[in-house]
Amino acid sequence: LDVIGLAMLLHDIGKVEIPDRVLLKKDPYTAAERELIKEHVAYGITIAKNAGLDPVALRIIAEHHEHVDGSGYPRGLKDEAISVGGRVLALTNAYDNLCNPPNIANALTPNEALSLMFARQRSKYDVAMLGRFVRILGVYPPGTVVLLSNERVGMVLSINSAQPLRPVVTIYDAHIPKHEAMIVNLEQELEVSITKALRPSQLPRP
Repeated sequence: LDVIGLAMLLHDIGKVEIPDRVLLKKDPYTAAERELIKEHVAYGITIAKNAGLDPVALRIIAEHHEHVDGSGYPRGLKDEAISVGGRVLALTNAYDNLCNPPNIANALTPNEALSLMFARQRSKYDVAMLGRFVRILGVYPPGTVVLLSNERVGMVLSINSAQPLRPVVTIYDAHIPKHEAMIVNLEQELEVSITKALRPSQLPRP
């Protein structure tokens, strides 16, 4: 777990070699730009190797864009040819990229990202890992911005495995500093419920 965690922290370190004008671009990438960005994997392996990372971590970094159906890169590996750590990282990295794309207007809510991965991209990931990932994150994964029945906006902090529709939520209030925001356990506050999840692009910038 320590090695997987280290690889996850450093998996995109190769992007330091990609020019910001490409990396931070909000418009769709050209074919040439997509190929350039794919090179971050090779750059990352070189940087991590020079830093003396564990060989297992190096392999995970090398595999974080591989898919079990062979559609990934850089080597098009399939199934068990991808390490356990590589399969875990490919799954979680894809989820993070759907929720946090370069252009926030394209961001999916966490539950939309899970739904997309499970319904339309399932062949790319280890099926057992994907199923467990969905169960762990629940209906409203942590980080989901939600509209409550009292018209307040909140963000899910942690799930409730016993009652997945009633997670713990932090409430947004423009008059209260972030570090003092009210935290509500919806399992205990039965008069309040989640009405729907919100995309970041649906919210006022503040």
